[in-house]
Amino acid sequence: MTTLTSFPEELLERILAHTVIAPPAPHPRAPWHQGNTSTKDTRSRMAPLLVCRAFHRIALPFFYHTLVLHSPRQSAALLVALRAQPDLARGVCVLVLPSPSASDAAVLSMLPKLLVLDVTLPNSAEDADDLTRAVRDLRTLQELSVRKAAGTYLSQPAPRAMLDALSSAVLASPQLVRCALAFLLTTLSFPLSGDPALATLTTALAAAPALHALRTPLPAMWAHAYAEVAANPALERVCLGGAASPAAPSLPRPILSTALFLRAARPHARLSELIRAGTHLAAGGWRGRSATVGGAC
Repeated sequence: MTTLTSFPEELLERILAHTVIAPPAPHPRAPWHQGNTSTKDTRSRMAPLLVCRAFHRIALPFFYHTLVLHSPRQSAALLVALRAQPDLARGVCVLVLPSPSASDAAVLSMLPKLLVLDVTLPNSAEDADDLTRAVRDLRTLQELSVRKAAGTYLSQPAPRAMLDALSSAVLASPQLVRCALAFLLTTLSFPLSGDPALATLTTALAAAPALHALRTPLPAMWAHAYAEVAANPALERVCLGGAASPAAPSLPRPILSTALFLRAARPHARLSELIRAGTHLAAGGWRGRSATVGGAC
């Protein structure tokens, strides 16, 4: 009788990867919302590791493939595990920080092969220097998702500092191909502000050498920042509306071509081309025919 342990190890890797890799993280909760504290999902993912030594050896790196750190306590526990077994840090590919804190700085510094970062802009500037310094040092990112909680304003010091650090990470990551923002690029420009940190992310995206896809919500009004980013010769599509995370894409609702922003974007040939390639437009498109989606953002 054939058992799983007799399967080729390459096949076991594929099977176990589907059972132990954490699912995409949900949207960040409000600070006062305790949520479900059940460990049922974690226990289900740990079960294959306890079957036998072979399963444990094969599946353990996949268990650390995607990490979601909701609190400093979780970050501290992860640091203990990574310091005890440094090889596990090389298996971490996706890091989600719904509530980033200073304790996450040490975690970031131990992940030499981090490919995907999903971070929510912090509210508090307390002890943020170490965290922003660690973000600046990232060099291997391929996908970046930046979220903003309802009570966070981009004019505050902590979000500004994080945006500035993320801008440095974008420019320092030559393989960054996708970026998703849960806020509009229009909110990054404040003419009356003397702090350039709010515009650095737009400039960095316009210069990212391998950026293929940018996703943001659909602006209500025209914003020149989109035309600035569209000048990036590597960019292939701009996705407006829909999901904000490259790690968890979904088919967005069709956007009407009569939207004010789309009408204002028509004279900008390069931006219009990118929007047609990446945005799900309602039947009729911009020229009386159905628009197609050029690929997932």
